[in-house]
Formats: sequence, structure tokens, C-alpha cells
Amino acid sequence: IAYSSVAHMGMVLGGIMTFNYWGFCGSFMMMIAHGLCSSGLFCLANISYERMNSRSMFMNKGLMNLMPSMTLWWFLLSSSNMAAPPSMNLMGEISLLNSLISWTWVSILMLMLLSFFSAVYTLFLYSYSQHGKIYSGKFSCSSGYVREYLLLFLHWFP
Repeated sequence: IAYSSVAHMGMVLGGIMTFNYWGFCGSFMMMIAHGLCSSGLFCLANISYERMNSRSMFMNKGLMNLMPSMTLWWFLLSSSNMAAPPSMNLMGEISLLNSLISWTWVSILMLMLLSFFSAVYTLFLYSYSQHGKIYSGKFSCSSGYVREYLLLFLHWFP
């Protein structure tokens, strides 16, 4: 989750440094969208920690089988983090890419790699934590509370 913060804030800093309208608007949108999305993902990681009593990715594998209702929130927030439509991250990323590419064409390859690997890492985080074989030491846990669903909805829907 923290890796996506570094990638997003790097693009924000680059957009601000271009000193144009698209850069400032894209940076503003990305900061708001990333603040909501990453805090929602950290909230989900904390919910998983409270249920599983472990922060290890190996122990938290296969959460779809233990907490199926939370899988939807993992998917929604992960896809928003990857700038999938209709997220605010997409609008911010398009504005920032427009700003950075108009500033210099040399940055196209680096921006493509940054966007691609950020999305791949988020997809890996989602698939590794939600799919796979459940750790044999854990048998059941509570699915979720209404307050947690409301909190996650407010992170996902600004």
C-alpha cells in the first residue's frame, strides 16, 4: 500500500513542478483521491489484522474464503488505486500524465513504466491477499460490521 503512495506522490510532485494548469489540477485531484483510497486500503489492512491477528501476507492469504464481504471492498479500493474508471484517481492521473508529457516527451517511457508497475503491484496485493489457500491455523472469523462497511464506502465514494 505504501508503494502506491510513493508512486502517486512522485507524479504529484512532477505535476506541480511543471507549473501549468493541468499539473496543478491533476495534483490536487490525485492528492484528494489518493488520500481517500490509500487510507481505505490501510483501513482494510487493519480490519484484516484485527481478524487474523497477523500482518504477514502469508498468513492473510485467501481472505475471500474467510471474509467474503470484505473482498468487494478490497476490489473496489484496489481498482481505484490502479486508476480504473470511474475513480477520481483516473482523472488525476490523466491530468498529470498530460501535464508531464507536454512538459517533456522524454518522460513518456518512465511514466508508462511507473503507471504499469504501480498497477501490477496493486493487482498483486489484491490477488495474493484475497485468493489462494487459507492458512491452516485460522478457521473462522467475523465477516464485518455495518460501521466498517460505512467507513469503507465513505473512503471509496467521495
